[in-house]
Parts: sequence; structure tokens; C-alpha cells
Amino acid sequence: MYRCRALVAWLVGLCMLLFLPGSSPVAGAASFRFVKSQSGPSGKIVDNRFQFDEIRNRFVYPQDRFLTVYFEWEGPPGTHVLTAYWKNPQGNVASISPDIKMETKTPELHAYWIFEIASDFASGIWTAEIRIDGEPSATHNFEIVLPVASPKTETTASPPPKIPTLDEMYVSVGRSLVWVHKLDEAGHRIDTALGFIVGPDRVATAFQAIDAALQLEVIFSDGRKVTSDQVWACDRLQDWALIKAETANLPSLPRSPGMPVPVGERYIVFNVENEMARVIGGVDITGKRAVGDFGDRIQIAPSPSREAIGGPLLNPMGEVVGVVGGSVTPGSRFSQYAMSVSPSLWTRLAADVSATPVAALPASSEGTPTTLRDLLNHRILTAPLTPLPSLTYGGSARSVSKVANDLSTSDTSEFSHHDRVAWIYTLWQKKDKNGKGMLSAKVYDYRNNLIIDVPPKRISFSEETPTRIAFNFGIEKFPAGVYRVDVLWNDQAAWRTFFRVTE
Repeated sequence: MYRCRALVAWLVGLCMLLFLPGSSPVAGAASFRFVKSQSGPSGKIVDNRFQFDEIRNRFVYPQDRFLTVYFEWEGPPGTHVLTAYWKNPQGNVASISPDIKMETKTPELHAYWIFEIASDFASGIWTAEIRIDGEPSATHNFEIVLPVASPKTETTASPPPKIPTLDEMYVSVGRSLVWVHKLDEAGHRIDTALGFIVGPDRVATAFQAIDAALQLEVIFSDGRKVTSDQVWACDRLQDWALIKAETANLPSLPRSPGMPVPVGERYIVFNVENEMARVIGGVDITGKRAVGDFGDRIQIAPSPSREAIGGPLLNPMGEVVGVVGGSVTPGSRFSQYAMSVSPSLWTRLAADVSATPVAALPASSEGTPTTLRDLLNHRILTAPLTPLPSLTYGGSARSVSKVANDLSTSDTSEFSHHDRVAWIYTLWQKKDKNGKGMLSAKVYDYRNNLIIDVPPKRISFSEETPTRIAFNFGIEKFPAGVYRVDVLWNDQAAWRTFFRVTE
């Protein structure tokens, strides 16, 4: 009996008319027309298609432990059942994938299966035979090569690595975990996230864990506290950062050696519960996707807590496969202090938590670290907020009343080019000594590029009734996407919101 595992995923989209050697349609599949098949060691989904990192039909174990076979057909829309039969070089069925029932709405049908190679497989030409609705529809041939072991090698072969228990992983991984605190100018903690050691003096975390910060406090498992304002590298869109902080003799977490992260598997994260207690638990790998300029994401469920952002996503061996976070709305993480002063801060665009693949992080920290101040000056970081108690509310709308203090505005965060303009309004009511100042605003795209600069205007407000201040700007030429608005009080960002523009 062969030990093998097959995972299946399916896609519906456009097709390319291209045949590869080793692929052939099977006669008798009357309702579907075979278009093409391909195989390779790994890949990802791009534009609703599986794109291989490398296309080949020969796989050598143990360098290749997994292979992916991809098929395309044209056929009638409707509900169909797909089954994969894996045949060994003798022509015998070694494994049968579970039946997959799916509904298509177009003539295009795409599907791929991931096949795990075991050490006791027979070398030779294997065949993936696909049946649709019980009818043979296509085959794809591929070669598996296993080294010939000498009798001595067989008797002295090392046992497979032992999968650690959750208790063992909690202890071993916990030594490499850190707390990452953002500090304000007075040295007070204003936000908390996780991080983990990936090398000497290198702490990995999410970009959002350092965004809008000018100083960080890193607390290691041995109790040491290190203050740092230096970053080896970071990526605003991919949501990762490498902080420079003295790690002493604490261990680094091992990275996964590039093994696939199968959808449907159970992986491990460290969550954060009440009173900042780290707890270990499982998450399901629910999907993988490419998000344009933001890169690849690993979808996980359930979502860890806000403070768990920046921690490692671990496979069952305790190896890092991703950095928890995966935000596609840079600048949307607000400190707890800012939220308490300005509870109207807009957070509805905050995406579900995912993970950025660890392959996005550089393997070493070559070069010179950069300060957080330099990153802010070069608009890599989002400007920090200085919330004001007197700014009681704010929002975005398609229109506002011409009556200055009419507060019946209907909020919206999504606009189309047909709307032509977007309105931003804020409500002010004096709650400290100063009721006068200069109000201005800036509009940025997701890369933190300045799009619109609203000139400053002197305003005043009283303690008696709220004062509404509103302004608008044209959005007809805005590309579809998410934009950020910073409202400034005396040139300091005091409040922000986000809005989306659709075609």
C-alpha cells in the first residue's frame, strides 16, 4: 500500500489553448474538451489561474516532496464531480482523491491537485487520471525518481523527525517570542504587538507594529527590555519589518524550508488574551491569494487578537511559514490611546487578519539599519496621530447640509467616479483651554503618496454646541482603491479616516 496524500483546489476563469508533452485527452469524455495540463513542484494562484514557479514532469525525491498537477477543460456549465486517480508505474491505482462536487457558471473549468511523494514510492512513470462526472476526461504523466538505497543505508536510516507536541512547542518557541511596544515622546506605551527572533539582533514583526512610531520597546523572554529606533528592513505593502535589537544568546525560530502551506491544514499561532497573556492555539489555513501590489497572503481563521499581530505562523514542526498581520490598508492601525480620545476613528476597512509568507523577508540583515525618523521623513511610515479631546467626531459623506451646524450627515466610506466629489467633515467642541487654531488636511494613496493638500484655515469653536467643519475634493480622476485622509490641527495629524473609490 502506498502512503500518499492528494489535495485539490479548483478555479473557474479564462483558459489558454496550450498542450504539454506527457499530457493527453482521454477518449470518451464526450461532454468536456481537454485543453491542457501542466505539472511542477510549486506555484501560486494568479488572476484565477494556477501559475507554476517551475514547469517540469520529472520529480526527484527527497528534493521534491510535493508536486502539483493542473488541468484545464471546456465544457457545459453546471454541477460536476471531479475525481483524481493516481496510478503507479505498473498501472495500478495507488490513491484516489475524494470526490469534489462543484458548480460552474462558464464553460471554463480549471482544477489542480497537490500530490505528496513518499519514500516507498516506486520509481517510474506515474499517471494522474481525472474523471469528470464519472467519465475519463484527461491524463497527465509524470516521472518520480527515488534513490536506490544500499542495504546498509536501509538498516541505518534515520527515523522521520518527531512532530513536537503543543506543550513542547509552547516552551521552545516561547523563548524566541518578544513583545513590541510603540512608545510616545514621553516614553509611554501606546500600542502592543508580537514579534519573534529570526537572527542575531534581528526581530521580525508586522509593519503595522512599527508604523507611526518613533521609538520601540522590545521585551525578550528573559525579561530584558531594549529600546530601539532602528529597522534593518521593512515593507509597507507586504506588512513586515525587521527591527534591530540586541537578542543576546536567545535562539532564532527556524524558517520552513519552502514546503507548501496546504489549504485545509491546521497550523499554529500565539494569541494574546487578557492581561497580555500569550496562549498557543491552532488556526485553519482557509485560503491563499495574491493581492496585487501587496503580494501574497495566507488566509487563516479564526483571526488572532490585535495584540497577536506580528507573531509567527508555524507549521506542525514549529517552523515559521508566515508573519501574522497581512494588512492591505496601511495606516489603519490606531493606538489604544488614540481610540480612547477619539472613539470615532474610522476602522471599518481593517481587513481580516491573514499572514505574509516568511519568504518575503530577506534571509540576512546586510547593509545599514534605518531609523524610524528617516522612514517617517521618506513617507515609508504613516505620520503619528496626536488626538484632541475637542475633536468629538468625524466622517466622510457624499454631501453635507449647507446649514453649518446641521449634524444630520449620512456617512459613507465608499464612492464611485459618478459621485465626483467626496466630503470630509469633523465636529469640534471646546474641552480644553484652546478653542482656536489652524485646520488643514491631506489625502494619501495606499503607498503614502500625497494626492491632495487642503490649505489651512483658521477656525474657532466653543463649549456650548458642536461646530462642524467640512471640505470636499474631486475624485473623478482617482484610480480605484483605498485612500487615507489626515485632518491636521496646527500641522499635527489629529484624526484620520479612509474611503474607497470604485469604478
